[in-house]
Amino acid sequence: MRILRTAAIVAPFAWIYAQLDYAELESVLRDVPLWVLAMALLSPLFPMALQAFRWWVLLRTAATDLSPWKTIETHFAASFYAMVLPGASAQEIVRAVLLSRQIDYAVVWGSTWLSKLLGLVGWMMIGLLGIAMETQLLNLGKFDVGPLLLASATVLFLALAASFSKRLTRPIRLLSERIVPTPLLKKLAVIRDAVYVFRTQYRALIYAIIITLCIQLSLVFGTAIVLYGISGKFFFWPFAAILALIEVTIVILPLTPGGIGIREGLMTLLLTRVGIGTEEVGVYIALSFLGTLSRLAGGIPVALGRVSKTAETPAKLD
Repeated sequence: MRILRTAAIVAPFAWIYAQLDYAELESVLRDVPLWVLAMALLSPLFPMALQAFRWWVLLRTAATDLSPWKTIETHFAASFYAMVLPGASAQEIVRAVLLSRQIDYAVVWGSTWLSKLLGLVGWMMIGLLGIAMETQLLNLGKFDVGPLLLASATVLFLALAASFSKRLTRPIRLLSERIVPTPLLKKLAVIRDAVYVFRTQYRALIYAIIITLCIQLSLVFGTAIVLYGISGKFFFWPFAAILALIEVTIVILPLTPGGIGIREGLMTLLLTRVGIGTEEVGVYIALSFLGTLSRLAGGIPVALGRVSKTAETPAKLD
């Protein structure tokens, strides 16, 4: 796995930078305005804060004393730790571990599962809408991403529906009882019940879905603005479909920290299809690492000891 992970990181970058005309790359870099650098660095902070707020909306249904600020601190700290952990879900796992010191682990992991599912479902909705809006512009040759996203969306909607139905999950539960150790099975059952409780929390679920769409549309818009500053071309719906496909892929293939390598390879392959030059994509990828540095903001509550204090002030549960 270590060899595979290293190859998944190195190979896409080698492929990308082998295609570059470095004289053209230097010219593109010189023409990049300073505001683009600031946008690339700061634009991820708003979606990160919204992600934490969505999580708080779900947690709030059970942990009534949990403050949004404490949830935001935990979320940013988790994003800081997740910079060096493999897998697209590392951030969700770390933040669940951190906050489970403060409130019931079933509530934390149940809301984490729902947040992840809602995020994937949201990307599917936005991706399919992007394909519907720009069917000709997203020309991928013989490879049609529409059926892939549609099939994935169907699976995710079924998973979301199953999360609220013990009847649909009963066959999986019976199979798990044969192969999963009893102590772990008891914990999973408690988490399953915590997810199941959300079936009556209509307001929280509606708010979470709306926040999810705001998060993802802000990510698409941020990408569109930065690429506009680099290339002078503004697209929205093609980028929506491209980002949706990339996000789903790195969840399915959790080989590298935050999907690094896989994300950049797919980005180059797909962005060049809509008319963005290879050198312009190369500059965008370089600038996207500035956005990764925004996760360092999560080191502030860690350095101040704010995250470790969550174990000292347990929240009240209904």
